[in-house]
Amino acid sequence: MAIVLHSQFKTEASLIRDQAKADADPANYREFVFRCALAICCEPESAEDVAQEVLLILFKTRKTLLQTDNPTAWVRRVTVRCATKYLKRNRPTDQLSENMHSPEAPPDALAVYEVLRQLPPEQRAILGMALKQGLSYREIAEALDIPEGTVGSRLNAAKKEFQRKWEQ
Repeated sequence: MAIVLHSQFKTEASLIRDQAKADADPANYREFVFRCALAICCEPESAEDVAQEVLLILFKTRKTLLQTDNPTAWVRRVTVRCATKYLKRNRPTDQLSENMHSPEAPPDALAVYEVLRQLPPEQRAILGMALKQGLSYREIAEALDIPEGTVGSRLNAAKKEFQRKWEQ
């Protein structure tokens, strides 16, 4: 009887180790990272650039990814930071994404996109996480490394700034 329990324990431990290794594989987060970056950058090309940067960071820091309690939250935090840095480095130009000119794009999408491009990267990030990704205040607070109460005030400020620019 002890042998069965020991082998069962070894099998369960092996499954847990295999799952932990899979969770630490940055390739498993590619789609998640891209969607998160797209919610902030609003352009597929920019989101792809951010995703590449994040995946490189994840490959270099696989050990941290394996040791963290909540890998998804940690990956989201890295993605948000990379996306906001990207937006700061690459100020909007007059060139719009080709996707925005496609016939499938709703007419208001171009106007919304133009207003979003005028917002500071931090405001774009919090709007993207709250409105596009539907994250809770707690999840946003973890991603931005700020208190939950601050999320509400920053989100409110971002909405007001969007509305102000929309009405111009």
